[in-house]
Amino acid sequence: MITGTGPTSELCRWVCFTQHQDLPAEVREETVTLLYDQVGCMIASATLPSCQPVVDLVVKLGGPEECTVVGHPVRAPVINAALANGTIGHGDEVDPTGQEGTGHYAATTVPAALCVGQYVGASGEEFVRALALGSEVAARCQSVLAHYGTREQFVASVGATLGAAVIAGLLLGLDANGMEHALGLAASGACGLACHHLEDLHQIKSLNHGRAAQAGVLSGLLAQQGFHGPREVLTVENGFFDAFLGLPWAGNDVVRGLGEEYLMRQIAYKRHPVGGPDQTPVYALLEMMKAHSLGADDIEEIQVSVSRHAFHVVMTNQHPSVHMETVLSLAAVYGEVAFKHIHDPIYRQDPRFKAFRERARIFIIPRPQPATFGDRMEMGITVRTRAGEILHQYLRYPLMTGEEIQEKFRDLVGMRLNGGQVAGLERKLKAVETAGNVAPLIDGLQIDY
Repeated sequence: MITGTGPTSELCRWVCFTQHQDLPAEVREETVTLLYDQVGCMIASATLPSCQPVVDLVVKLGGPEECTVVGHPVRAPVINAALANGTIGHGDEVDPTGQEGTGHYAATTVPAALCVGQYVGASGEEFVRALALGSEVAARCQSVLAHYGTREQFVASVGATLGAAVIAGLLLGLDANGMEHALGLAASGACGLACHHLEDLHQIKSLNHGRAAQAGVLSGLLAQQGFHGPREVLTVENGFFDAFLGLPWAGNDVVRGLGEEYLMRQIAYKRHPVGGPDQTPVYALLEMMKAHSLGADDIEEIQVSVSRHAFHVVMTNQHPSVHMETVLSLAAVYGEVAFKHIHDPIYRQDPRFKAFRERARIFIIPRPQPATFGDRMEMGITVRTRAGEILHQYLRYPLMTGEEIQEKFRDLVGMRLNGGQVAGLERKLKAVETAGNVAPLIDGLQIDY
């Protein structure tokens, strides 16, 4: 039995005692929306070079065909499926980020829920409960890591590992005692180095989410078998927040306002398949071009001011979905930034794109003042035209509407399925809470090449 009174014990009691009917309606609705959006992202990203080698390895390893690998005609053991699906979860930069420090958790928590939900044959209500609570834990851990930021790391995969463990633990029926062991084990498996920005195929950045999902699922399964992890891992010396921040007491922040404020709702769904710091500049540039009837040939110079953290990301990472000069050039030349523009090299080989890169000046300028993690969604943009006009705008990323999220889903899934199949999957995902068993829905996420 749990006897502890620390924040880790409190967190475990809360997730285990909170039932589906206890979740606020807006939290349940958000959970279904993030599932819907993330599944669309995964189907589109499943066969990208950032994911395919991991799927190929999972196929090579073989084993019981327990769980679907999304977007592939493949089933794999639950642990290996979690690795593959987590990698696919962030195979492209189209998965949701966060308004503050809570970004990218869905890329880990949704794959974990899909694997374990299918593995145990969970009901729709059990599935949504686990995904909601695990996503909340992930969002809270990521938020604390990002807030203090004493060490540079990929907070999305580090924090989401604990959320994946909560999801696995709930779907496997762990009590609060077992859940504390699962969190202790997951904390030891959390990973994610910020130097992933130095690798230009987006592979290790994607794999970080695969490892997080796998570690979370494995931790839940081990705890179910009676395997032990350290108690009070959030605040103990050499525990989670001591290791990743050097601040063991920061673990107390995870449970502040628990059950009253749901940080998982600070999600920001992405309009474009580009990094979080790129979302606002691309949106602003495209809106300026529409409002002033500008084409690429009209643009002389683009200046963008970004937070210092965002500057490091968008200048270091050379992948076309993150590198801001590339992203803005694609937007200027094609009047949009769609999945194809990022992943088909023909668009960057186009003479029009090359001519724009050679002629137009693009300056990315870091703001000098200290910034929060959420400030990466805020920026100023100035466009100078060849006719001498100077256009300026400063804004924060405007959140997507439900209609925009739906259009995004249909566009992404329509790359792999026909219209009738897209509509059928959409109906099933939106009605997931009514499912007696989610396994058939998840099994249907297998797609032939």
